[in-house]
Parts: sequence; structure tokens; C-alpha cells
Amino acid sequence: MKVAWLMPNLHVTGGARVAVELSDRMIARGHEFYILIPTGRYKLPYKLSAEVIECGIPVGNPLLAVLTGTLSMPKRVPAVDVVIGCMPPYALLAGRIARKRGIRAVNYLLHDDVHFFDDRSYIRSNLLLKIYRNRARRSIRSGANFVNSHWTAVRCVSEGGLKPFAIVPSGYNQEVFFPMESGKDNSDPVRIVTIGRHIRWKGFPDLIEALNLLDYKKLDFMLDVISQDDLNISEAQFPLSIHKPTDDRELVDLYRTGDIFVHSSWFEGFGVPPLEAQACGLAVISTDCGGVREFLLDGDNALMVPPREPRTMAHAVERLILNKDLRHRITKRGLETCVDFTWDRATDKFETALQKLIDS
Repeated sequence: MKVAWLMPNLHVTGGARVAVELSDRMIARGHEFYILIPTGRYKLPYKLSAEVIECGIPVGNPLLAVLTGTLSMPKRVPAVDVVIGCMPPYALLAGRIARKRGIRAVNYLLHDDVHFFDDRSYIRSNLLLKIYRNRARRSIRSGANFVNSHWTAVRCVSEGGLKPFAIVPSGYNQEVFFPMESGKDNSDPVRIVTIGRHIRWKGFPDLIEALNLLDYKKLDFMLDVISQDDLNISEAQFPLSIHKPTDDRELVDLYRTGDIFVHSSWFEGFGVPPLEAQACGLAVISTDCGGVREFLLDGDNALMVPPREPRTMAHAVERLILNKDLRHRITKRGLETCVDFTWDRATDKFETALQKLIDS
């Protein structure tokens, strides 16, 4: 089959990760795949298997680049069997292109699209937020919805969206993300790893507040922050370091030096980072932020805490620092359960769902 995927960018984000992993594997299976983005919005540090088509004119202003790129996309989409839109404006655009060409369209939801910008990290204007929510609700009511978790499916339907056509969970690359064969040396200090983002709903300040509640001299821990953002770490009262890996190999090396991974988001459509960390042999603590329920079970392969409760998170971190047996048991169960969520399995479901949609 031939597939076109419309996106606002190819940056180091979860949405780009999904497009890259699925398109690479679909091409390996003999399908054709095109990813369309506004010109100048390609910032991944590696080349994709899919053909990337940049649309619009090169301009320095990001908003103008997205606007001109989006407007020119309909003419740049090759002859395909299905066109996919990721994020509401592109889902609606994919629907218009599909109706004009007599093909099928997919709205690929990776999170709660309607409330994605509610924390005002990006959209601060009440008017613009209202316009965005209106378009988001239109997009989930207009065609075939693919979602990445049962949580995303529930959020979609609760906002009046059509029942999802397919649930295609995200995954991890088992050829890259796996633990060290020799295991960790368990030397002090205990290394806590996290992904740091400046977006408020990612909850990074919550983690800093949680760790500030602990006596790091007594517990002997340090925090390794993986981030490409410029973070404010001035409030931290414990040792930490910031790392900016350039590829997955460097990311894996950082994971493998850790003992505990903490995921602090307020909500997630799926949550790939804790899954990848789990596959590398880290004991996971995560907020009960929605989509992580696809692969995390509290007290079994993770400790889960309510979002935006630093004190509860601090207690969970303290438990894993002090209780090595619990930490090792959670790590062992994580390695046993994460194998059900690889990108190969995700591609199986994605390929099947697309073919069913085309044939319907």
C-alpha cells in the first residue's frame, strides 16, 4: 500500500518517533511511505527510510513556516491509498484531501487532542485555545480514528469523537533498547533517570520538588536528566547532571547507568520513555497519567503515583532507594512484560488496520 503522513514537524518528539518507527518498518515490508512537513521543520539527527516532502517556503518564523507549509500540502501529496493526519489541523486536512481524491483518511491520535494545550505552555490566548479545541473536536468526529492506547480511545469518545477504528499501541526497538548483559554494579549513589521537558504537563518541576523532599546525603542518590530543552534547575537541592544524547545509542548508554526511571507527566497518550527505560533494566516509577496503563501495573512492574503529587512521588522514590529487593523485582517484571510492546508488534497492528480501512 501507499501511505502519506501529514505532520507539523519532525523534531525529537513522541509524534515523530511514532512516524519514524512505523514508516521504517512499513517500508521494510514492501509498502511506500511519504511524510509531509512544512519546510525547515526537519530537526531529527538521522535520515528516515520514508521520503520526506517539505512543503511551503523557507521562512524563519515557525508559525509562518507551519502556515505556508500546511497550505501547500494538498498539492504535494503523491498518489496514495491512504493519507494520515497527526494533530487536528492535519487530520482535517487529510480528510479534505481524501474526499477530493476518493481515498481513505486517518486521524492518528497520540494523546487527548482536545485538551492537549490546556496547560498554556504553547497557546496562551483564550481565543486561539477556543479555536484549537473546536478544530480538535471536529477532527475526532470526521473520520477513522487510530489511537495509541485505551486511555486515548476513552478521551476521544468522551469528547464526542467517533469510536476508534483501531488501537495501535506504541512500542520500543528491542534491537536497541535492552539491558547490559553483565548487569549493574549497584554501586552508590543510586542513579535516578528522567526525561526533562519545559512543557508544564510533562511535570519536571514536580519531580524536582519531590526529590527536594528527600535527604540526598542520607539516601545517596543523584539525578540524570535527559533533555534537549533549556531547563530551569535552580530549585534543585541535590546532585544532578543534564545530558543531551544525539541518538538512541547514547540514550541507551545513559539508561543503562541508571537504577530508577521516574516519569512525571500529568497525562500521556502512551508514554514511550518509561517503556524504553524498562527495556533497559531500570525500575520504573510513573505517574498514573493515562496511556502508561497499557504496559505498567502498580506494584508489579512499576510503582505508580497520582500526577502532580510530589510528596507521594518522593515516598515511591524513597521506597525503591531503600528496598533493593523491591527494585530488583520490579526491574525483572518490567523486562518480562515490555516484550509485548515492540515496534514490530505495533507495525503488525498498524498494517492490519490500514489494510482493513482501505478494503472497507
